[in-house]
Amino acid sequence: MSDRSNLAASLDGAPLSDEEARDLWTRFSRYMDEHRGDVAGFARENGYVSVTPTFERGRALLVVRTTEAPPEKPAPRAAAGRPAPRPGGGGKPRPGGSKPTPRGGSGKPARGRRRR
Repeated sequence: MSDRSNLAASLDGAPLSDEEARDLWTRFSRYMDEHRGDVAGFARENGYVSVTPTFERGRALLVVRTTEAPPEKPAPRAAAGRPAPRPGGGGKPRPGGSKPTPRGGSGKPARGRRRR
């Protein structure tokens, strides 16, 4: 048998010992058997902000947070005088400017006389 358990858990980013992780997984599994799909209920009942089961490095990982997750990093600021890069922007402008060519109101082809 391996020295390493297949179950792991972290609490606010800090890994729990194998014994603590196994205990948390046991309680989580019991709760989920009785309340199918109610992960938020398990978190609430145990005083956690969130609980997320996931898989990492060949192990089942239960990620537990007791506080709100830290905010995401802000977008990089633009250099002075230049606008910030747009997400998904290609860099080169389209020929003829950046605005699409108007199609005449509704965006549908104009109705006209049909030829036979």
